[in-house]
Amino acid sequence: MNIAVEKRELQRQIDVLLAKPNMTASERKTCDALLSKVADLRATEDRQARLDAVMQETRHEREESQPEYRAAKLEGAFNKFIRTGHVGELRVYSPMSDAVEGAFIVPQGFMSSYVEKLKSFSGIRQVANVITTTNGDPLKNPFSDDTANTGERLNENDPVSLANPTFSSKTFVAFRYASKGLKYSAQLLQDAGIDVTAYLQNTFAKRTGRITNLEFTVGAGGGPSGVIPSITQIQTSAAPTVVAVPEIVALQNLDEGYLDGAVYMFSPGVERALKAMLTANGDAVFPEMRTGRVLAGYPYVLNVDMPSALAATAKSIAFGNFKLGVTIREVIPSLLVSRERFAEQNLLYASLRHDQDCQVVNASALNVLQQHA
Repeated sequence: MNIAVEKRELQRQIDVLLAKPNMTASERKTCDALLSKVADLRATEDRQARLDAVMQETRHEREESQPEYRAAKLEGAFNKFIRTGHVGELRVYSPMSDAVEGAFIVPQGFMSSYVEKLKSFSGIRQVANVITTTNGDPLKNPFSDDTANTGERLNENDPVSLANPTFSSKTFVAFRYASKGLKYSAQLLQDAGIDVTAYLQNTFAKRTGRITNLEFTVGAGGGPSGVIPSITQIQTSAAPTVVAVPEIVALQNLDEGYLDGAVYMFSPGVERALKAMLTANGDAVFPEMRTGRVLAGYPYVLNVDMPSALAATAKSIAFGNFKLGVTIREVIPSLLVSRERFAEQNLLYASLRHDQDCQVVNASALNVLQQHA
């Protein structure tokens, strides 16, 4: 019998005794004993309640210390921040940005989805190595190239030779990239069945991807030097506006250590030109391109910011191991949401800041085909 049931039974017996107009001495003694038992049960209930409160507090503290718990609370607070602009709960779980006043560092869930969308608008990012940091301080990264060295076979008394890799280093900065701001009604988007978080991720990924891929590909004054201008191993085509199969295959002339993971890179316009190339018999020169993104035995990726056609002097087709040859340094993005900026229109304002840099760190891993003048 639990305490509540026992209390009700005791109270019932007490009520029966108290209902009598006159109680005998024995009945009064019994009633006093019943009241004492009720008091003891109440004391037990109080002790149990205090114990439950302590256990609940301990369990809550233990849950809060778990990474999964904090991650779930952060995602919930961040989604509320996006929908309403309220920052109260988010301040508990997320640090504010040092770079943008009033902005918050985006959580891992938002970051992962945003970066996947960003890759769709950035040919360079699809294949480059990416280093993520929490701040924009200059980052010096060492790299080594050991492709020129081989092992050796020794005679019985021969000493082991010394052959050091070629070491170099690059210093990455963090160029300031922003999505530009936009105003939106979270309520209208939700009423239309549009996920607000996904809408912002997609919009900001398109905007940031367009500007960063352009500058990562061809470079920009005061910004990244550009991957294509930084490739030093340049082959030249025989003709200014066409390419031959041997010229495309010759781009594969890299050290064997770079070929595993190597890809071609060119624009959608060049892709169409290659697909349209026919033999004298009218067959496709590159039939593998008709069924998948494969060229001369290697996969290829599209980059909308490479030359749109096979034109004189254009560096139209690149090949190599971009994962080993190109590195993007990024700072975790920060998101600003404001209720005040367009409060009179009952709209929210949002903008995303995503500082990045991109450099060729190993030019030996890359070749590029330049059209003849």
